[in-house]
Amino acid sequence: MFTGPTVSATLCLVKKPVSRLTADGLESVTDAVQDVVQGAIDVVAEPIRRTGRSVAKAARDATRADGRSSRWIEHRVARREELIDAAVAAVKEFGTDVGMDQIAATANTSKPVIYRYFADKNDLYRAVGVRVTNQIVTTLLGVKDDPDPRAMLHASIDAYLQLLDDNPQLFRFVTQNRLLTEARPGEPTPAEFSGAVTDLLTAALAEQLRSCGLDPVGAQPWGEAAVGFIRAASLWWLDHPQAMTRPQLTEYLAALLWGGAAGVYQSTGRRVDGRPAPGVFAPLGR
Repeated sequence: MFTGPTVSATLCLVKKPVSRLTADGLESVTDAVQDVVQGAIDVVAEPIRRTGRSVAKAARDATRADGRSSRWIEHRVARREELIDAAVAAVKEFGTDVGMDQIAATANTSKPVIYRYFADKNDLYRAVGVRVTNQIVTTLLGVKDDPDPRAMLHASIDAYLQLLDDNPQLFRFVTQNRLLTEARPGEPTPAEFSGAVTDLLTAALAEQLRSCGLDPVGAQPWGEAAVGFIRAASLWWLDHPQAMTRPQLTEYLAALLWGGAAGVYQSTGRRVDGRPAPGVFAPLGR
């Protein structure tokens, strides 16, 4: 998990094809949604790609004369990915405050060698952030299609929380590491790492609002709120795992999100059941 390059196209509806609810059933959302996602991913990954291109260009310029440029470029790109793998492993072992000495030791190399492939520490850390974000998206895209949007919501939340549960230190690293939380010109912040998720969800919600005969302008705050809701609740859960099991949290979050969506559908005359599953909200003990 979290190894190898995964620059690909995060909560319910992060799926190809995304679906929307209509009076006659479910219809596929058009390629416009995928275009939105790819555009958002490009914004997040571009600073990392720029560094990768500069590494490749330096290797190409340095080796063009002896005809070994292609093989040298491939080596440098592969080595970069290996160092990201080592950084991911170091974060898992040492936590959010991992340092370059620990990353270098994990990679069985030295800091000067790492800086041949990354501009600075922040460049490496942000590459880890992109890796984590892409793995989230990849995981959610792997959720099995379900014609029932409520079931799809539940499955997507469960897949996300499973990934979080398996890799708690990585998620804390992306959201809490000082170098990643500081804004730098032209580079993504933690909020922007989730931009691809928010843009995809917003586009899908806009399609659903249109299918109900409603103004899609409300999709943007709805999408932002849903992504922020899941992110905040999941980080709380990492710090309070004894409060709820993962299945309980999945049921709880899915019930709250579906309740709002069901209310929108019901307001337009659609017949959907917005009630939570029995037992999700426990009665007050007597």
